[in-house]
Amino acid sequence: MRTQNIFVGMFSLILGIAIIFLSRNMPMFDENGILGERFWPYCLAWLLIGLGIIQCISTYFQGAGENSQKADLSSFPVRKAYGVTVLMVIYAIALCYAGFIASSLILIPAIMWVMGERRPLFIAATTALIVLCIYVSFEIVFNSPLPESIFSE
Repeated sequence: MRTQNIFVGMFSLILGIAIIFLSRNMPMFDENGILGERFWPYCLAWLLIGLGIIQCISTYFQGAGENSQKADLSSFPVRKAYGVTVLMVIYAIALCYAGFIASSLILIPAIMWVMGERRPLFIAATTALIVLCIYVSFEIVFNSPLPESIFSE
């Protein structure tokens, strides 16, 4: 398990550095002082770098005999996480073709269902409020467009 923890820490560190490198030509702020395209990826990159360093340091100082338990990667909660990962990959692809609103109106109830929520009215209300809050935040407050469907262009 120690080797996997170091691998995860190094992967996080490398991913953060890659994000900084790949976003180097994007503006941090636009000419009006509004957050630019690079701001959030840059914040995420530094978060990944910091967490990767913490993961590596904590694994290094952790004794070799401590926590020598093997992880059960076939348990039901882990399989549920795999399913959510697949849903997120499908969502990322759907964002390009269906846009933010349609994709999110499908993703949010699907994830709520996978996580065990079964009340239809609660799922519908929560989905509508989440999509509305994100839409208002980005489109109106931040003046940053959300992905649109390629069919609406």
